[in-house]
Amino acid sequence: MQGYWLTFTDGTRGYCEGGGAYDAVQIAEKLTGKTVVAGDNKYQPKLDMLPYPATPVIWQLDHPVHGKCPPFCYKPDQCKGNTACPQNYSCTE
Repeated sequence: MQGYWLTFTDGTRGYCEGGGAYDAVQIAEKLTGKTVVAGDNKYQPKLDMLPYPATPVIWQLDHPVHGKCPPFCYKPDQCKGNTACPQNYSCTE
């Protein structure tokens, strides 16, 4: 599962996991009843990968052994698009 930071047409944002970008958008739109903002073209939604979950969490996998990963990312607008945390020190320190 990959996590994404989504932007909705009403300006709100949220974190959602999916097997890919398409899955994350479909899950988020179904659970929230909102529409994800279109990106550069109408077929590409506006979303960015996040290295860790962020609040608000729309949906994430509840792993049967490890459970859910806590929302470690406190600055999703700054960290979006990265596959690892870009901070010198963890936001949790």
